[in-house]
Amino acid sequence: MIVSRAQGDVTVRVGDRSAQWQSLIRRGMLHSECEGVEYWDLRPGTRLEVRADHGVEEAVLVISGQLALFENELSSVVADAGDLLLIPHGVDGELRTGDHPATAVMVRGLPAAVASRLPRRIPELPPTGR
Repeated sequence: MIVSRAQGDVTVRVGDRSAQWQSLIRRGMLHSECEGVEYWDLRPGTRLEVRADHGVEEAVLVISGQLALFENELSSVVADAGDLLLIPHGVDGELRTGDHPATAVMVRGLPAAVASRLPRRIPELPPTGR
């Protein structure tokens, strides 16, 4: 696994809060349609924007704490530690922590409508010596 660090974890400003962010894998490091895998250490009250124009689908594995996905102020899905949130392409909203910190691993991938149009990328076996 390739881990990206800049002298320790990177602190990211998210609104008036900050979060620790670490990129574990980025596109080009994988032989797949995965855009990236990231680790987030989120402080209480943190909000992460989810935008349809990012062009990806996301799987968010909550490691500790609790995250809520808000598609609007009236509709939310709450995920506890061990839960997996699946966010399809085209969703606008926010991921939010509550009054307690949370950690999560986020996997971003291309939606099927895009991935199905790409050429197949299958690793080739090395030639056998005869």
